[in-house]
Amino acid sequence: MSDSDAVNRVQRAGTLVTEEFDARRRRAPDFAAENEALHGLAQTLNAADGVMLQTLVDTALKLCNAGSAGISLRERDASLPHTFRWVALSGHCADLVGHLLPPDNSPAGVTLQLGSPQLFAFPKRQFDCLAPITHEVTEELVVPVPGTPEPWGALWVMSYDEHLHFDSEHRRILTSLANFTCAALTIRQAKADAEARAEEAEAARNALAVVEAHQVDFIATLGHELRNPLGPIDSALAAAQKLAAGNPSVLSALALANRQVRQLKRLVSDLLDASRIRHGKLSVRHAYGLLGDIVKDAMAAVTDEAERRHQQLQVTLPEYPVTVFADAARLTQVVSNLLSNAVKYTPSGGEIRLRVDAPDPNTIPAHDSTPRDAIVTLRDNGMGIAPGMLPHVFDMFAQSPSARTRSDGGLGIGLSVVRYLVNAHRGEIAVVSEGEGNGTEVTVRLPIVCRSQLDHAAATTHGMSPARILLVDDNADATEALAMLLTLDGHEVRRAQSGPEALSIVESFTPDIALIDINMPGMDGHELARRLREHAQCSSTRLVALTGYAGTMPDSTAIESGFDHRLIKPPSLEDLAYVLRG
Repeated sequence: MSDSDAVNRVQRAGTLVTEEFDARRRRAPDFAAENEALHGLAQTLNAADGVMLQTLVDTALKLCNAGSAGISLRERDASLPHTFRWVALSGHCADLVGHLLPPDNSPAGVTLQLGSPQLFAFPKRQFDCLAPITHEVTEELVVPVPGTPEPWGALWVMSYDEHLHFDSEHRRILTSLANFTCAALTIRQAKADAEARAEEAEAARNALAVVEAHQVDFIATLGHELRNPLGPIDSALAAAQKLAAGNPSVLSALALANRQVRQLKRLVSDLLDASRIRHGKLSVRHAYGLLGDIVKDAMAAVTDEAERRHQQLQVTLPEYPVTVFADAARLTQVVSNLLSNAVKYTPSGGEIRLRVDAPDPNTIPAHDSTPRDAIVTLRDNGMGIAPGMLPHVFDMFAQSPSARTRSDGGLGIGLSVVRYLVNAHRGEIAVVSEGEGNGTEVTVRLPIVCRSQLDHAAATTHGMSPARILLVDDNADATEALAMLLTLDGHEVRRAQSGPEALSIVESFTPDIALIDINMPGMDGHELARRLREHAQCSSTRLVALTGYAGTMPDSTAIESGFDHRLIKPPSLEDLAYVLRG
């Protein structure tokens, strides 16, 4: 039977019911569950193939609430051209791993013939290859696993419950997992090819470099997809906390949600920072500031968690103000990341000590511009680091076995980013531990201390004077949440979901700043920026390009389109304050 014959047969039989997706009510997304799944999947990228594929189908089974889940891959054996094999299964048919299916008369074959996700009703009645499944299958959702030059196969879930129907949200989740499967299989194949050419050392090194690039780029894509919903959630929570002032019970619930969102944001930020490092886009902005303010801001990020764990957190700062020339935000990220690791891996009641040593800037001769060293030393009596792991603590995605078992263990990216930022400040970082159970000591040496330029402590908040702001983004949830937060902070905000709508708004509203999404359908952000520059009333408007992908648009490209700045979505209030200050 040919592919087209199989498609026509199931269509005539009423087995192919993909159009029902549009008529079914879509369930609400569960981004927290997806982020947890991402965490688990990311940790399997370097595991054995069987572990990675099994984790994928287990994830599909759980997120889709299915009865069975599996991956059907094309056989590479020349004697079985295009035949499918069930290589990983979960649920009721888990004992059928290795089952072969024909290339045409099977759900995977029909799906790949049609080239898009398909929904089948009672597929066992039309496909003899499903006969080994003992249960009656009421529905099967099948999604192609893309590949080059041809698809790898298909990812599918089955329902045995006549009351459980798959909807478009299940299709979105399964499509995302299928894309992950493609990337993981591509990485696996690239690694296999590199190993096969082991005798050609240079070729093998190049192949592994390509694998790493695919991995980092793919994880950056996942980070972007997660950051899109996190932006409006974070803005909405901040707005809700302002609106709920005076209501302790509501504020308590919002505080719990906010802590979880902060954890999600940190994971996503680590993913995006990894991509920015890969593309050379993780930059630093040097300015004069006070070292004490940097440390205090970093402390504020971990104090609540340390108190919740009943840990003793001691900080020793110089008695005199220390002026530094550095990127305060990035150094705060360095110190808070180190403190967060110490809090995370120190048991309840443990001790964490942070000490900062630096020369008094007033003792530096006026004619001497050589930066002096600031030394940050952090000691804890936590779980420590095994000797074999110590040389790899700064490697991307490196984690000890004990860290992988923790629900808050992170993705193994943070210290790699920390080392990059320390090096960007021409500094050095060292990690010392006498082994597991014996605590850890981290020393950061930074040549950033300069002669005093400040007469008093710099403000640690990032407030903005009220401004007229135009938000342009086709994502309605993102603009609504950010607009609500900015309005509560005293700004006058207008929203547009397309370029033409934005041009209509500026006829009667002159913004001080316009935040414009680059990737909009129809009139994209580049064209809108050029059109706004043609309006006389927008001559002093600061145009800010918003992009969700780190490294995809050079700053020079944004400037050529008429933009003054470029920010990663979603922009923080600190980013906006920086832009308004010019």
